[in-house]
Amino acid sequence: MANEEHLAILKQGVEVWNSSRLMKSLYSFNEIVTYDLSGSDLSNTKLSGANLSGANLSRTTLCLTNFFVTDFSEADLSLADLSFTNLVSANLSGANLSESNLSFANLAGANLSGANLADANLSGANLASANLSGANLTGANLSCANLNWADLSCANLNWANLNNAQIIETNLHNANLTGACIKNWHINNETKLDDVFCEYVYLDYNKTQRRPTYGKFLPGGFASLYTKIIENTTLILSKALELENTINNQGVQFYSNPKIHIWEKLRFRSETEIKIAEALYRTRVLFLPNSLARLTTPKGRENTEADFLICYNGKWGVLEVDGPFHTAERRVEEQERERIFKKNGIKVVERFDAQRCYNNPDEVVQEFFKMIEIGYS
Repeated sequence: MANEEHLAILKQGVEVWNSSRLMKSLYSFNEIVTYDLSGSDLSNTKLSGANLSGANLSRTTLCLTNFFVTDFSEADLSLADLSFTNLVSANLSGANLSESNLSFANLAGANLSGANLADANLSGANLASANLSGANLTGANLSCANLNWADLSCANLNWANLNNAQIIETNLHNANLTGACIKNWHINNETKLDDVFCEYVYLDYNKTQRRPTYGKFLPGGFASLYTKIIENTTLILSKALELENTINNQGVQFYSNPKIHIWEKLRFRSETEIKIAEALYRTRVLFLPNSLARLTTPKGRENTEADFLICYNGKWGVLEVDGPFHTAERRVEEQERERIFKKNGIKVVERFDAQRCYNNPDEVVQEFFKMIEIGYS
């Protein structure tokens, strides 16, 4: 059961909790203080940035809670309910998450290195760019999870369920995949399968379709097989793309600079825009980058483009990246464009400095989400 004193302090807010921990650490004279919050209901609370390292949170209810950049390192979260939580950039290194429920949690960019996730439910979770190096994922349910760009090097995925998981450009170097279900998993030629240890896998959830049917893969056999499959698939897709109509209304070149950057088959004018796109991707929101829209303007119906048209919790907003083309001389023109969007029902139009967008894209996106909530409140 939770320590009532600890629980009362936590419910006073993150600042009070963190200050209390700091004071205890200063006056404990090397005595180890254990923070016991086990079995408590902390759902729907705002604990972003809290220091919960080493805390006992086993069997707690934490669903729908904001844990953005929260420190859970070495914490005990076994059997906890963390479904639908915001754990973006949270520190869960070395944490015990065995048998926890992390279904549909947002763990983009989170640090889960060395964490124990044995038999955890991560179905539908967003683990894009997460650090899972050395993590124990034995028997974990990762069906439909987003593991794109994640680091799973040296992770143990024995008997894990990877059905329909997204594993694009994921690092699986030295990972153990023996007994995993890889039905309809999505990998590409950038997925690192070198030195994967795998004796056999299953192509169905019920584990009846074993590969190889008998015996085991030879050392390196699994990686070699799937590398060839990817190469053949890539060749077929590239030929199909040659036949596509290249005319579109996304990422249109308005300036003499011909440089166009491609990410996920979308066109961008800078690496900074791609940084924002990746950050938005990690949050799993709907967004339309650099797409022309047909709007009513003082001159009539015209095409107008926003850097990012974003739908967050059913509310629409425009995020603009102020790069070199957003000069002071063009500010009046841009203000008029912002008014046009607002007249057409887009209540929030926010501009962010390109340098900040490049260096701290996740922070920018989270701030933009707050502005949307304020704008529609």
